[in-house]
Amino acid sequence: MAKVIIMPDPNDPGLQGKILRFLMRHVLWIVLLVLLVVLVLGNIYTVPSDSKGIVLRFGAISGVVDPGLHVRLPFADEVYIIPAERKQSLEFGFRFNGGTGHNVYENRPTDRPIESEKLMLTKDNKLIEVEWVMHFHIGVPEDYMFNLPQSIAQKEKMLRDLCMATMRRIFANVLFDEGLTSGKQKIQEEVYASLQTLFDDRKMGIKIDEVLLQETNVSEAIKAEYNSVTSAEEQVKTMIYQAEAHANKVVPEAEGQASILVNEGESYRFRRISEAEGEAARLSLLQEAYALNPELTRLNLWVEGMAEVWKKLNVVFVENMGDSGTLKVLPLPPEALYRNMEGKNTGRGIN
Repeated sequence: MAKVIIMPDPNDPGLQGKILRFLMRHVLWIVLLVLLVVLVLGNIYTVPSDSKGIVLRFGAISGVVDPGLHVRLPFADEVYIIPAERKQSLEFGFRFNGGTGHNVYENRPTDRPIESEKLMLTKDNKLIEVEWVMHFHIGVPEDYMFNLPQSIAQKEKMLRDLCMATMRRIFANVLFDEGLTSGKQKIQEEVYASLQTLFDDRKMGIKIDEVLLQETNVSEAIKAEYNSVTSAEEQVKTMIYQAEAHANKVVPEAEGQASILVNEGESYRFRRISEAEGEAARLSLLQEAYALNPELTRLNLWVEGMAEVWKKLNVVFVENMGDSGTLKVLPLPPEALYRNMEGKNTGRGIN
């Protein structure tokens, strides 16, 4: 049986040859396609869920894109991711320990010592240490990007300077005791309103969520003097309380004594008036009786008058001095009469 040998066609390049010929014929389009794919993949970007993207086309704002997958125009667009929905905070006088990774300004070192951020001068020229925090978010990304310095460090420095100046201005109008106790809520509200107005006027794109005073204490520089003043004030209060207690005891007693004296005076007045009215009535009756019987009335008056006179007379009774048994003598003092009677031994004197 004869063997059949098939000779290759010199005009057939084979599979590899066909591929090579295809590539050679369409190399330009292939290169363009590859470049297009690379270019497209290189200009795809993602905006995180808590951020917004600002698209600059040839240096001008083209728009603000929401979270998600987006494509930018090559060589024309620049995209800046701004954490617009992220809750951020700035601490003053302290720093949170440990980072969460969600705060742009978290634990970033500053050129200002942390301790110096605490010191505030109050209205009555006293130093108070204040630890506080401002929570905020970026409300207008465009304003935040273009109206603040570009670097994060410079942005933070500007915000801290504005916040510290505002807080110290508010405390300069607050009394020391109010800053320690009852005035905290009012201070928070005033700082919130002042800072938000300041940010809005300068179009910084920042919206404040809240301002919180964490802690207010007496400064170490004046703690000894403050304790002395506090002790003195407590002593003054104690003395005032004691004085008020004494007054509450003495004043009612004095008022009661005064009431007794007033009542006695009223009673005395009433008695004297009653006596005077009775005497007047008696004299009126005597006048009427005298008009009816003058001699009898005169005799009664004489008897009443002599009854008072006889009480004041010194009468001496002597024995064996005549039939009547009485002796008229001069109204000498009793001592002289006694001496005279003792010398003569004539009788006994009785007062």
